[in-house]
Amino acid sequence: MNFNQLFFILGISLVGICSCTSSQKVEPVAVVNEDCNYKKIKFDIYELDKRGQLGTENNKTTLDFEFCIPNKVDFLMEVKNIDSSLKSQKGKGRSNCGKEYLLIVGNTYNKDFKKILCKLSQLEYVKEINQTLWE
Repeated sequence: MNFNQLFFILGISLVGICSCTSSQKVEPVAVVNEDCNYKKIKFDIYELDKRGQLGTENNKTTLDFEFCIPNKVDFLMEVKNIDSSLKSQKGKGRSNCGKEYLLIVGNTYNKDFKKILCKLSQLEYVKEINQTLWE
């Protein structure tokens, strides 16, 4: 076998290997993150730009989010340590917080919102994080 024949066989083999497709669905790398429980975050954080805003260049808006925590000082301090701008609100909110819970509201603007949301999603007592719709 000469060099040209070997090169031809190697080239055909490489084309065959590269054209193979897998039937398995592969998750994008950005979604696979051990530090984030994306199932708890009920909106797509990847729709937000790097400053935590949605929309076109001339019409940007931030996203408000909310979640419930048990009405205990330790839990409130823990979430405030993750993001000191989080506020507790009266009412049930879209998250439908019960009597023994606090409604916590935050915003994605101009901070490391993905890191914050992911840290919050890891808290056992945070069941879901919803987008706040001020109606």
